[in-house]
Amino acid sequence: MKLQQAYFSEANQAGGWQLIGYMAPGNNSSTTNFNYTPGDLGPKESSDLADAVKAWAASNTANLNECKAGENWTVKLSKVTGDTQTDITFTASAGTAGCVALTPTFDKIGK
Repeated sequence: MKLQQAYFSEANQAGGWQLIGYMAPGNNSSTTNFNYTPGDLGPKESSDLADAVKAWAASNTANLNECKAGENWTVKLSKVTGDTQTDITFTASAGTAGCVALTPTFDKIGK
């Protein structure tokens, strides 16, 4: 989130993974249990956030207790304009209740 905030403060846009200097965990954005994707924002793309965009997603490759395999963790970016400044906001989602139990603070990102 800090990389995205720094890029936004300089460019007034959200940046893709390569633009902000982010590297997903693992080899080729994959670990033993997860695949990571940049969502709707390509690695070298930027967005003025006129509409919210999904900027990060993790999919578990196998069932993890009650958390079924699939895309279960996402972070969306949006822009909020206040009285004196424009800022970027983050909305994290941990999917189903079984996935929330595995990462009880993930969906609190940005709050």
